[in-house]
Amino acid sequence: MRESEDIASLIQKGGVYYNISGETPCAVFADAVAQLVLPSGVDPEVLKEGLCERERLMTTSVGSGIALPHPRTPVISSEEDQRVYVCYLDKAVNFDAMDGKPVSVLFIILSTGSQSHLKVLSRLSWFLQQESFRSALKEKPDAAELVSAIKKIS
Repeated sequence: MRESEDIASLIQKGGVYYNISGETPCAVFADAVAQLVLPSGVDPEVLKEGLCERERLMTTSVGSGIALPHPRTPVISSEEDQRVYVCYLDKAVNFDAMDGKPVSVLFIILSTGSQSHLKVLSRLSWFLQQESFRSALKEKPDAAELVSAIKKIS
């Protein structure tokens, strides 16, 4: 599977969510997790705590107003349950980003373990380095528009 198809598929599985709110990263995660359609068997509270714990260790912000939160310990075991949720915040939140920019877009990553996580992170990071993709994110595209933008780049 090509990188674009892989990331596109993970985003289609996860979906796109709007108007996520919160004053702190952990509050944002709580609101996001409450709205996400999670795979069967995933405890929302465990996911929220996993995201908060990981964020306390080190920021998941990658700059340009984007963060890639993920739990340190997998909350899923099946590759079929892997997905990426795209969440647009209603107002940017300080994630202590190295570039100092507050975060307005989250790509919440659910993966089965460190190898699959690194693969997804690597592929997603490549797209996030593309100016055309970052520009598209500013328009808050839905899943279909985001997938289209991914396919145009690759």
